[in-house]
Amino acid sequence: MKYVNIDLPVKKRGFRRFISSWLVRDEEKDRTYLVDTGPASTWPIVQNAVEIHGGGRVDAVLLTHVHLDHAGGAGLAVNEYGARIAAAPRGVPHLLEPSALWKGSVDTLGETAFLYGEPVPVPGESLFAPGVLPEGFSSIDTPGHASHHQSFILDEGNGEKVLFAGEAAGIFLEGEEPFPYLRPATPPRFFPDVTLNSIERLMKAGCTRICYSHFGAADGAKDMLRLAKDQILFWKDVVIALFRKGVSPADEETIFLELLERDPFLAAWRNLEPDIRDREREFIGNSIRGFCGAFRAEK
Repeated sequence: MKYVNIDLPVKKRGFRRFISSWLVRDEEKDRTYLVDTGPASTWPIVQNAVEIHGGGRVDAVLLTHVHLDHAGGAGLAVNEYGARIAAAPRGVPHLLEPSALWKGSVDTLGETAFLYGEPVPVPGESLFAPGVLPEGFSSIDTPGHASHHQSFILDEGNGEKVLFAGEAAGIFLEGEEPFPYLRPATPPRFFPDVTLNSIERLMKAGCTRICYSHFGAADGAKDMLRLAKDQILFWKDVVIALFRKGVSPADEETIFLELLERDPFLAAWRNLEPDIRDREREFIGNSIRGFCGAFRAEK
């Protein structure tokens, strides 16, 4: 199998090395699969990658969830390649008729939604039946970041299993120093027990490599999943301790500085390129707000 992580930058400062689509090419069977498509606006980049790395075909698209930055190009994949689409049942209505998803995205994301682009509908006949996936793939329900989130596993045989985690295991930036850059993907509303249970299910799957939607891949999937779980528990402890010292849940900056000082997996934040660092500061704030909403009652 060949795996290509397609970087899908959009025209917003720092939005590079962030959104991606994974292309999986099976040369032996002449099959090409996409795990997530990225936004509608970046579909030409995906098309180019398909022509270069995918034999000019897309046989199936596996969607971790239907947010615009993950599934916005799904209808275009059907139109261009006749691809079949696999999605969790709870996300399917938004693929068939994306108007409500689009409106909600505009209301929530503002201008960023327009940079992602409005999705086109996915025809019902292009959808896989629930539970049906291409040969070698399986799925695990992993709610948390989204209620309809699922992750995919590709069993290559010989004990090699590749996990496509979407955002179930947080956000990772490959190649950063001094430690792997890792942060929770927990914007409001954040449900800690649901998220941790999803990570536990993935840990039991015995995967050897993990591919993140944001951004890159790592060997030692179980170890990376354990780090994601431990980080959530650590952030919980830090946030609750600050609350009990009198820090307000609205004081995001104080919470951020405490986490930056104490969480080793944020150590690379200061070394990121300035535009990516600013992007990550914004999204760390979203995650902090998720934690504050979830744990403010434990002050």
